[in-house]
Amino acid sequence: MSLYNELNYIDGITIIDKEGLILFTVKFNPDIDKKMEESIVGKNLFDVFYNINKSNSSLFECMDKDKLIERKGQYVKNLYVDDSITDNISIPIKHGGLIVGAIELSKVIADYDDNVNELPNDSAVMKLKPKCLNMGYNARYNLDNIICKDKNMVKLVEYAHHVAKSNSPIFITGETGTGKELFANGIHNASNRKDKPFIAQNCSAVPENLLESIFFGTSKGSYTGALDRKGLFEACDGGTLFLDELHCMPLHLQAKLLRAIEDKSARRIGENKERNFDVRIIAATNIKNEEILNKGFIRQDLYYRLSVVKIDIPPLRERLEDIKVLSYYFIKKYNSIFEKNITSISQEVTRFMLNYDWPGNIRELENFIESAILNVSKEKIIIDEKEAKEVNNIFNDDFLKTKSLKNILENTELNLIEEALMISKGNVTKAAEYLEIPRQTLQQKMIKYSTNLKPKS
Repeated sequence: MSLYNELNYIDGITIIDKEGLILFTVKFNPDIDKKMEESIVGKNLFDVFYNINKSNSSLFECMDKDKLIERKGQYVKNLYVDDSITDNISIPIKHGGLIVGAIELSKVIADYDDNVNELPNDSAVMKLKPKCLNMGYNARYNLDNIICKDKNMVKLVEYAHHVAKSNSPIFITGETGTGKELFANGIHNASNRKDKPFIAQNCSAVPENLLESIFFGTSKGSYTGALDRKGLFEACDGGTLFLDELHCMPLHLQAKLLRAIEDKSARRIGENKERNFDVRIIAATNIKNEEILNKGFIRQDLYYRLSVVKIDIPPLRERLEDIKVLSYYFIKKYNSIFEKNITSISQEVTRFMLNYDWPGNIRELENFIESAILNVSKEKIIIDEKEAKEVNNIFNDDFLKTKSLKNILENTELNLIEEALMISKGNVTKAAEYLEIPRQTLQQKMIKYSTNLKPKS
């Protein structure tokens, strides 16, 4: 049978140009890290899939031979998911009669056993670990995978362990990159539902006109081309449904969602039959709790129904202890991937990391470490200013100066002295009384800051 006929669903689509530059990719399998989509576009195919080259790539073979190529059992090694075996269909893309690139449809059929050291052959394939074919509906992480030292985060993980055993809905808030989906995965795997499906659905990633059919399913003939398909609630029966970026769901659909959650049943589009389900809901948003209702992002009744348990993940800038422990975790990870030997981070870079705001949180920190290790030479054992400047243009002498604790305190002191002199109209004695310090102390500080004090009007 043709491979084309066997791929009744696919895990991903990738498009490259003639030189191997990745122009587009989308991954449908929830097992595949979404970071992959964000990170690999604009990179060369061989830099991402580092065991692939022109001689064994089905994408390059289809361009070379100008025909569709079917490839079974392609061994894939990359930075984002476990080593795996895929079935691929690669098709050349033409423009004006010339081949300008290629598109590949791929389906993951197995994870590759870490003990198999050679490329797959008849004997090695027998050692492959079968891939879960339940559409990838399984949680990949445990709560123990949450790396933290900050006491508030430690308490939050302990709390997650505690609430995991219940069936109550959970509402997770936190900035982008703080690990909301990691918590959701971990809670599912710590619950009594761990052997049932875990489905993660990003509510912003689906066109509005498709959301209802995705959640509730469709009945054959309900509209042109419609088939009998389960919705997320049916597919997730007995398990956990994680709704990320819930605030992006239209309000009218939020009402239907609430009704389904309350009734524990739903109708497929075009059908009158109620289908029962048992699903635990974990919802998440990067909107602050106080803004969710005030700005009307989520219906009040839905929010109160889902927020029986609240988990608010603090941003990385409020978890300074975690910056170091996470950094060394990522160093170990990318040392292995890039075959480097980094053992430490310089004091200047460490100071930068502790003072930087990390708007992208843990995801940004990981990208920072990954890029730094990728850029460092093999003989170096420390990440220093050179790598930091290449990765983040905010890293510079001015940033370090203005963000040091000493400088922050000095700036604060200078501002207070200026304020006191302004209130006292330049009278040093009165300014010292205002600041509650001896006049002589104030005069010494004025001499110290003489070049920075603003002229009095």
